[in-house]
Amino acid sequence: MDSLEKRLVERYLHHYDTKNVEAMLALFAADAVFESVSNTSGVVRTEGAQELRQLALMSVEFFEQRRQRPIAWVIDGPNVAVEIEYWCRLAKDLPDGHKAGQEMTLRGASFFTIRHGKIVRLVDYM
Repeated sequence: MDSLEKRLVERYLHHYDTKNVEAMLALFAADAVFESVSNTSGVVRTEGAQELRQLALMSVEFFEQRRQRPIAWVIDGPNVAVEIEYWCRLAKDLPDGHKAGQEMTLRGASFFTIRHGKIVRLVDYM
């Protein structure tokens, strides 16, 4: 199950984990759409590289460390679904009451659409 799409998603996960925003953003199309859907904070949506860059730069400040570990993969051509175990250690207090230094673990799923070697859509459900 080693495909170009899977390797692209693995690179994204690596850059996300290491907080390498510029390398991560280089994997996205200029008009990419990103959505984060959460039971606790609702939906966050960006359209285009500039909005995604702003969100990514803002979010790295909240995490001392973070890691997404793939649990299961489903690849159907340009569509990749990954069940994710997400772990982080907070660098800042969050508005929901979580404190700096606290570790959090979540489970979710990420859905990628890939065209011409770039991520054109990413939807995270946590």
